[in-house]
Parts: sequence; C-alpha cells; structure tokens
Amino acid sequence: MDTQSQNDHGNQKTYTIRVNTRATTWNDHKISYDQLVKIAFPTPPPGTKITYTVIYRKGDESKREGTLTQGNDVPVKDGMIFDVTATDES
Repeated sequence: MDTQSQNDHGNQKTYTIRVNTRATTWNDHKISYDQLVKIAFPTPPPGTKITYTVIYRKGDESKREGTLTQGNDVPVKDGMIFDVTATDES
C-alpha cells in the first residue's frame, strides 16, 4: 500500500488483515472506509446508486467489532477481519 507508518523503534509495521476473506498486507496503523472499499472492489460494481457496508471483527481493545462508516477510519490490528458488501439502491 502507499500509506506507511513507523512504530516506536522506527521500523515499518506490517499488518495482515482479511478483506472479504482475502489476506491483505497493510502498512499503516489505521485504515479508512474508502481504503477498504477500494481493496474489496478495485473495479466498482455496475449501478447508479451503489452503497457499501463495512463491518469489522477482531479489532483492538477499544472496539473489537463494529461498522465503519464513510469518512471514518479504525485502528488496525494484525488479524483483523473486514467484510465489505455492495448494494445497488436503484
């Protein structure tokens, strides 16, 4: 990914997350709704009013699971699971 961060020792931290069951490497301590949608759907599905739902599990201690909404992000933890679904509201 093009977004990178460093941990306290100056080394890049790499996380393995699952997006729609596919293992993905992530190099930042946060991930946004928009980034997850792009990972899950690199080519957006056809339709005029596509909306996405992002649900996550196995998050950090502050919020282990939940729904991520547009414009927001969530701290990444190794082994997190994200389910991203697309719905056409036409």
